[in-house]
This record gives sequence, C-alpha cells and structure tokens, in this order.
Amino acid sequence: MKREVLYKEALTAAIKHIGIATYSSGKIFAYLTGKGFPEDIASDVVQELIEREYINDRKASRKVIISRTGKKQESREFILKRLISAGVDINIANTVVSELESDRVTCVNLFSALGYDSDSEENREEMIGIASRRGYTYDIASDAYRVWSENI
Repeated sequence: MKREVLYKEALTAAIKHIGIATYSSGKIFAYLTGKGFPEDIASDVVQELIEREYINDRKASRKVIISRTGKKQESREFILKRLISAGVDINIANTVVSELESDRVTCVNLFSALGYDSDSEENREEMIGIASRRGYTYDIASDAYRVWSENI
C-alpha cells in the first residue's frame, strides 16, 4: 500500500513539474529523487511518463541541439556530452548524435556564422581556436577553414 501511495504522489509531482515544458528522463528522475522519492519509484514513474509521452528524450535532445547551432555550434562529441548532462538517455543521445551532420560540415557552418569576412593568418588562428574550444580537432577545423576561405 505504501509503495502505491508513494508512486501516485511521485507521478503527480512529476506531471505538475513537467507542465507544458520539455524535460528529459534524467532530469525528471533527478527531480523526483531530489524530492525524496526512492530511486525505484522514480524510475518506474519516469518509465510510465515516457510511455504516456509526457517525457520524450528525442524532443529534449532537439531543444539542446537547437541551442548549440550558429555561433554556438559544437562538435558531435561535445553535443553528446551536453545531451547526457541534460539527462537524455545515453542510447537516445547516441542515436541523435549519429544523425547529425559531420563535424566537417558543422565546423564550416560555425565559421560562416562567426561573421569573419576575410582570409588572414590572424583570422585563421582565431577561428581555429574557437573551433577547438567547441570540440573540433585541429585537422577538422583546419580543413573547414580551407573550405570556408574558398567560399568567402
């Protein structure tokens, strides 16, 4: 009886917390355990909410990915880490990242979004530095710079 009552309380708390927002399964699990619900109950509630489509890790992934485009573009590796840290299930995160464009393509997109308008050694070093801080390897950033500079 006590488990059933706790389960219903946890389910109600989760649904109230979610409201009309988009949350990942990991964030709701952390919310429930943070509120003092046992992990097994929190896990069961999260599963039910996934089945009911209150929680959708793919949708939560899109929210994260959209925030990391343009001038904030990151490599696939950095986006994967960001998704996992946002509470997206690792299997879904891996699938979502595998569907993204290659790092070469997104790095060229990053360079285009940065707003540089000339090819100079100073710009090259600065742009490749930005790319490396966003998780791109030197080889990919260098290749992307070459492609970007040919198209300006």
